[in-house]
Amino acid sequence: MQDYFKIYDLNFNPVPLPVDDIGYGLRGLDLTVSSVGQEITEHNIPGRPGTIITGVRDNDRDMSISARIKAMNATDYRLKRDRVFAFFKSLGAFYVTESQQGNKLMKVRVVDKYTPERPDNMRTYAFLDIPLKIDGHPYWISRFKTIDLHNSKGVPANGNWSYGMNLEVSPDNLIYQYENVTEFNIYNAGRLLKTVQEKGNCEIIIEIKQNVTNFTLYDAAGGRWEYNPTRNSDWALSNGNVIIFNGHDVRVNGTTIMERTNRYYPVIKEGNNNFIMDGLSNYKITFDFRFKYD
Repeated sequence: MQDYFKIYDLNFNPVPLPVDDIGYGLRGLDLTVSSVGQEITEHNIPGRPGTIITGVRDNDRDMSISARIKAMNATDYRLKRDRVFAFFKSLGAFYVTESQQGNKLMKVRVVDKYTPERPDNMRTYAFLDIPLKIDGHPYWISRFKTIDLHNSKGVPANGNWSYGMNLEVSPDNLIYQYENVTEFNIYNAGRLLKTVQEKGNCEIIIEIKQNVTNFTLYDAAGGRWEYNPTRNSDWALSNGNVIIFNGHDVRVNGTTIMERTNRYYPVIKEGNNNFIMDGLSNYKITFDFRFKYD
């Protein structure tokens, strides 16, 4: 029988629910998700009743999973119950997804206590409602990264992507690697991404194929990232150097280079993003990131 939620480890590998060889164990019945709550900043206005809202930020959302334990007999039930307890405790942080939207994942933990409930006179069945604590931001992320779309020259028919992920666009919009161009487009099917906050979920790789001292990458948000090592001429780049952005960590050939830059991090807005490369003509750039959804 189908489980109505799926679990993945932090390397995005599927983790089966604890079931024995003859089918007794845990079955996933549902994943319940609330909307995202918001936290507001408000101020009083002197001489006027009430308050005004001056700021709003997304805060958190509620999530829980419903499941059922099925056992062979009363003794087996207690074994299966304890195995479920150990299963979720050993997972630590993990990703969970609805089976019907299996390519959008949320990072969570089980931290609150929960008690299986057995119907009257039922010694081999129990139902569980397990609250989940979101670990990090309260948004879904895509199970796969954009380089999968790029290598497939569009949305592949391999189950990695699905409806509801805003990918109903031309394959020409799903290019995430460019060489030796002044301007290029990067399509973001999800929420705005501040790359500084996306360590592990967003990499920008620039392969240098010339000697260069300084260059600038302009993003579609009006910002610019600049490599300009004015304090040390030995920091000039040469053919074969590779710059990797991974969240707040930016390195050349493994060496951190924050002091050689203007300390800006590119932003990838929702939809199409026109990037401009200035001062570098012989290079390859790759954007490999996960989309983020409400």
